[in-house]
Amino acid sequence: MRKFGLIAAIVGFGILGADLLLRWLTNFSSWLWLPGFIALAGGGAAIVWSRWSSATAVVPAPKASQVVGADTARLLDNFEQRFAELKGRKPSGTVLGDLYTLGTQLELRGRTVQATAVFRHLARIDNTYKDVGTRLKRLMDTDRAKSKVAPAPALTPAPSAGRAPAVGGTPAAALGRTGQECASPAAAPAAEGKELQRLGRYKLEREIGRGAMGIVYLGRDTAINRSVAIKAIPLASEFSDAELVEARSRFFREAETAGRLNHPNIVTIYDVGEERGLAYIAMEYLKGRHLSDHATPNNLLEPRKVLEVIGRTAEALGFAHKQQVVHRDIKPANLMYDASTDVLKITDFGIARLTGAGSTRTGIVLGTPSFMSPEQLEGRNVTGHSDLFSLGVSLFQLLTGQLPFTADSMTGLMQQIAEVPHPPLRAFRPDLPECVEILIDRALAKNPDARFDSGAQMAAALDDCRSRIPSGAP
Repeated sequence: MRKFGLIAAIVGFGILGADLLLRWLTNFSSWLWLPGFIALAGGGAAIVWSRWSSATAVVPAPKASQVVGADTARLLDNFEQRFAELKGRKPSGTVLGDLYTLGTQLELRGRTVQATAVFRHLARIDNTYKDVGTRLKRLMDTDRAKSKVAPAPALTPAPSAGRAPAVGGTPAAALGRTGQECASPAAAPAAEGKELQRLGRYKLEREIGRGAMGIVYLGRDTAINRSVAIKAIPLASEFSDAELVEARSRFFREAETAGRLNHPNIVTIYDVGEERGLAYIAMEYLKGRHLSDHATPNNLLEPRKVLEVIGRTAEALGFAHKQQVVHRDIKPANLMYDASTDVLKITDFGIARLTGAGSTRTGIVLGTPSFMSPEQLEGRNVTGHSDLFSLGVSLFQLLTGQLPFTADSMTGLMQQIAEVPHPPLRAFRPDLPECVEILIDRALAKNPDARFDSGAQMAAALDDCRSRIPSGAP
């Protein structure tokens, strides 16, 4: 209609122009003005009608796929910025959904390296979210199949002929242990049948532990014939190119940080290095068991022993905090205890980070969610108070066999920790004195300033409360 109106208007102007020209040349009036006027008027009316009808017509909404496609194109064009934004936000259902959408769209477009980085970050927040585990495994298998470079040697220890197995239960040096098997197959990449037998001057004898970031071996320092635990991480397989520099820096920072913590209740770090794409740390090898073995209702330690061990842990953490080191992942699985020698060691300062005085840098959400403090889950600045909160959660679990905060989802768990009061300790253990409940209430305060001022203060409170529990109490 609009096109017709334009044509009619042009014809009308042409006729009127011809009429004027004829009048000027002949000095006689003409009737051409009438059809010209009619054509011009009709064309103008058609144009007006066309504009009015288009303005009032109901325009159908674009298809959802068109909207998603446009948003996705913009999202993918600004991947680095978008991914950095999502990593900086507090974990929530919305953030998890946005990460999943970003990862799936990247995967559909063949951008496997970026998709892998996104799904790996999502898995670190909640590895049970939808099918993230399956997608991550598929992407990593695809990347390895496409790679023209031979992958790093398998993190599988060479068989030790004629060597008797170590005695003494679960080795203490499984620093990477998180309470679950390593979810990523990249932790043990294939190497065309070649087995890893040495790292630096260390001979690897057998695997003694696995965690989300790597494998721990029993090794031998051939220079001085000393047994050591070797924590090996295939950084190139575990991290995307964009993350690799930061990951390598964090790994060596771990060694430097933990290596200067000289305390009888903190595992000793001997050496650090990198070889054939594997970063490794050599540390003291201990015998004993993770306290997580005593975190179930049918295998609890007696209360006096629990308070004693946690008190020693608090004192050691206080020492670390004075060195500006925060552990960030305190839990029973990272506390090793050998009952035969009464030796306690805090392990896995693997995600510890220097937090120098006056630092305002926001902490990264790392660690085990059930034991995290509210401020750590929310990505706020983390101090030693966060470790003491995690130690309070550990104390609650070791006394009751239950976690104080539980939920069916990561989002629900975060809400519990941040907003919901923990259940009263004596609802589970009415036999314990009131001082234990008061102590845990303070350790689990939502506000960091309401907790113990230091590890030493918490250790003193634990020691005082322990003296009120009869010896041999169940």
